[in-house]
Amino acid sequence: MKPLNYSILFILSLFMVACSNPPSNPLNQEASFPASFDLTKMGLKVITSSINKKQATMRTLYGNAAGLKAAGDSTQHQPGETYALVTWKQKADGHWFGANIPGDLQSVTLLKTTGQPGAITFNYQKYIGKNLTMSADTVGNSAITKFILSERASVMP
Repeated sequence: MKPLNYSILFILSLFMVACSNPPSNPLNQEASFPASFDLTKMGLKVITSSINKKQATMRTLYGNAAGLKAAGDSTQHQPGETYALVTWKQKADGHWFGANIPGDLQSVTLLKTTGQPGAITFNYQKYIGKNLTMSADTVGNSAITKFILSERASVMP
């Protein structure tokens, strides 16, 4: 073959590769929230995150502006704080060797403060599973409430 034919063949093969279909769903659907649960509409932002290697889970603590402020300094908690602790099962990242990413959504714990300054009450709700079904189980409420309120905001540059 002549060099011109090789060039044309090479260019045609590039077009064939470039026109292939992208993956049908590039998002991590396992870790996604159901449509009924929207952190953005709730006005929540990331406060901090953690990994539990023994349980192979990862958590992200979200909070509203009041919750973010309370997590940033060690002042008394005020009414109007909202926190959401989201827990995912870890899974290996198929695109990055040795990395883990969120897998199946396990639970979301919502904690809201109400009352008057100095007399704060905590409203605790836990949702479990992929569809975030409300859990009536109250075992461990005080421990997870204490955990959420003890978390400090990550330092951002």
